[in-house]
Amino acid sequence: MSDTQSPARYGFVAQSFHWLVVAMLIALLVTNSLREGAPKGTELRTDWLHLHMSIGILLFFVVLARIVWARLVPPPEAVQAPGWSMAAARVTHVLLNLSTLLIPVFGYLRVASKDRAADFFGMAVPSVTGGMHWLHELMEVLHGAPMELYLYILVGLHVAAALWHQYVLGDGVLSRMLPWGAPKRRYSTT
Repeated sequence: MSDTQSPARYGFVAQSFHWLVVAMLIALLVTNSLREGAPKGTELRTDWLHLHMSIGILLFFVVLARIVWARLVPPPEAVQAPGWSMAAARVTHVLLNLSTLLIPVFGYLRVASKDRAADFFGMAVPSVTGGMHWLHELMEVLHGAPMELYLYILVGLHVAAALWHQYVLGDGVLSRMLPWGAPKRRYSTT
């Protein structure tokens, strides 16, 4: 597999970043669900929380690296689509990148604002805020159920658009991010 991208598809590195982020988001949802299902005050609940924090902090750095890579290696040519569709795709991608950067920061601040250290695979990440009740309450919203719902909707729209392009429009958008198969060639010249 080549690390270079072609005009028709993403390269191996860009694909790897994409699917690693997907796997990490799934892992974050699973670890959070397992934490919530564990009895309060138990070591098991704390262990799931620490793993959730660790994956979240790692996600932040993976997304940073992904954004840097995307700036260094231009994406494939755009598919032919109406202007509103292109604008929606751009906005969705910006929101996905911004969300996967900010949600881990909000998670860290949720812990830090209680004057607690976050856990990164056994290493303590000290609080930079100390106890700040107002910040903790804000982070319970920005790294809580409302943000989780927002992320489900955003990711759902992204997946639905990829499937629509791939299977209804038949323009091969999804194939561009898969390590196998060649996408159909229907790209704009603009």
